[in-house]
Amino acid sequence: MTCPNGCATEMEPMYVERIFHRNGEPIVIRDLKMHVCPECSCESMPLASARIVENVLKGLIEPAGQFSAPLFQLATRNPA
Repeated sequence: MTCPNGCATEMEPMYVERIFHRNGEPIVIRDLKMHVCPECSCESMPLASARIVENVLKGLIEPAGQFSAPLFQLATRNPA
């Protein structure tokens, strides 16, 4: 797969950990396959990975465990 930014090298498969939010609560998906450009670090999610994320967010896949972590808020949002 070629990088959408036009880099000369092919994107490489990589397994990553990402945080998503479901019903306002954070969830972690580990070992999510992504394509990553070794030159610019651009990431592309394969369709199969996107479907897994969709099923997790819909609650169709059971969690493998629990996690907790401190939350740091770096900026305050101003209401419009």
